[in-house]
Amino acid sequence: MASKEKTISKKLRIERTYPETLQSHFVSNIVVQHQPDFFVLSFFEVWPPAIIGETDKEKQQELEGLDHVDAKCIARLVVTPSKMKEFIETMSNNMANYEKMIHDQRGS
Repeated sequence: MASKEKTISKKLRIERTYPETLQSHFVSNIVVQHQPDFFVLSFFEVWPPAIIGETDKEKQQELEGLDHVDAKCIARLVVTPSKMKEFIETMSNNMANYEKMIHDQRGS
């Protein structure tokens, strides 16, 4: 005979902390990949190369000599589909709030 265990639960408040060693990065490139059971979000920091030259022609020659810019992966997150959906909803709500704030500031 299988025993039935009673499930107990309690809601706990989440207190977010930011370690002193946490670094902030400027994310200018994001790659999203997925598998059946998870999503992989890769965040990259990409900075334009320094183009140095005395004349526009020198600057153009230096630019034409480049074949790529480096994109440094500064964080990689793996999330479940349900957490990804929550993330998208949160980001959409935040973007709408941001756009309303900007609109209100410009209208004032």
